[in-house]
Amino acid sequence: MFVDISGDYTFSSKGTKYLVFTSLMCTDIVLGIDQLCLCKHRQIDNGLNITHFHATEDKQVTRNEVFVIIEQLTHLRVDSIIVEKRKTYTKLQEHQNLYPFLIEKLLQYPFDYRGVNVEQCDKVFVFLDRESCTSREKGYIKQAIKRYLHNRLQNIPFALCMHPSSTHNHLQLVDYCSWAIFRKWERADLRSYNKIHSLIKSEFPIFQDGTIIWY
Repeated sequence: MFVDISGDYTFSSKGTKYLVFTSLMCTDIVLGIDQLCLCKHRQIDNGLNITHFHATEDKQVTRNEVFVIIEQLTHLRVDSIIVEKRKTYTKLQEHQNLYPFLIEKLLQYPFDYRGVNVEQCDKVFVFLDRESCTSREKGYIKQAIKRYLHNRLQNIPFALCMHPSSTHNHLQLVDYCSWAIFRKWERADLRSYNKIHSLIKSEFPIFQDGTIIWY
């Protein structure tokens, strides 16, 4: 499993409207890697000296090619929690409360709601981009994931790995998926979202029915 977060943590009118937590799960980490490698070298050959893929920073021509690859990777499972920030209860806006709440909500979909049958797995690996948040935030995220996996997996061993997204292709894939979902909600931009829609197994706007606006 690979986890990514899109949007910012500014809970005010100055920040993004949404915060998106996305997971990508697969049991085969080889499929698609050759295509991504060839895609990267095509970009370099065309004058874009990229070191890795990052949806926010990549040129649209690069994004177009990457999304063509992703939509063909039908073995991937994508789940996402959509947070409308202005409807987030004030106490929940604090990181130590936000992460445990949202991580549990996110992970229950791939693990519990007709997701991967982890009972058949020898071990579960969860990867996060270590450069996407502060050290303090990393601590809250790691604690939340470990608590959930410990309770859910019981006798199945697991490892939590925090790597730079530039070092792992699947962290780049989940970044692209999360970016596409975020763009749908933040800007009503469906161009990239429609490419990966068939891979998305759950997309839950968690505070959609909330009636109180906190800022």
